[in-house]
This record gives sequence, C-alpha cells and structure tokens, in this order.
Amino acid sequence: MEARLEYCGNYIEITDFHYYVDDGITNNPYNCAFNIKVKSGVFSGMADGCEYDYNELQKFIKALEEMILFKREEITFIEIGYGNKIVFNCDKTGHIKVSGDIQGDVGRHILKFEFMTDRTVFPKFIKELKNL
Repeated sequence: MEARLEYCGNYIEITDFHYYVDDGITNNPYNCAFNIKVKSGVFSGMADGCEYDYNELQKFIKALEEMILFKREEITFIEIGYGNKIVFNCDKTGHIKVSGDIQGDVGRHILKFEFMTDRTVFPKFIKELKNL
C-alpha cells in the first residue's frame, strides 16, 4: 500500500506500509513499518525501515485535514525508527511548503528537501493515508 503527495514533479511517498496488529494490541508504538520516498527537484532518496505508531498516524491524518481547512499552519511528522522528518507549512493563501530530511542506508545518506505545493493535492493524499 502507498500514499503519494505529488505536485509539479516533486513528491513524498509512503510505500510498503505494514501495520502489525499484535503490536498495536500490546501498545507497542513500533506497530507500523514503511518506506519514505522523496523527489525534490533533481534530487531523490528513500528512507527504508521507517517505523511509527498507528494511533499517531491517525492524529497526523486529522492534523492534515485541519491544515487544508486553514485550522493549522504547521505539522511535523517524525518517524520513530530513525527520526526521518517531514514538515508541512501552510500560508494564508493555501500554499504549502513541504520540507524535511530523510536518511537512507542507516544514516550514510541524508537528503534535505523542500518544495512547494498547494492544498488542492492533499485530499487525495489524505484518502490514501487513510487506506494504508
């Protein structure tokens, strides 16, 4: 399963998402595993082996919904395995800067990225996140 936010050739994508029900039941916060792919301009990279808590993912999705309704200006997603980070900053006109840093090969490679998008591409991304 995957969820992709794309705008003008730039994207972030959550791929190979897995939710481990038994870990969720025992409240193990490392109950989701996935990869993050990013393309920003001519640079691209992938963070593999990312981990997150499913309950926190639901809060993140809700925060994204609030952001595209102009109820939030900034949201930060930090996965708990390696600290890969994606930040969303929304201005008053609906333009959203997506930035952050991801690391691959257990920190040997680091991609700092930033690209602009707008809120019109978020409903599809949010729907795909909900379907993970």
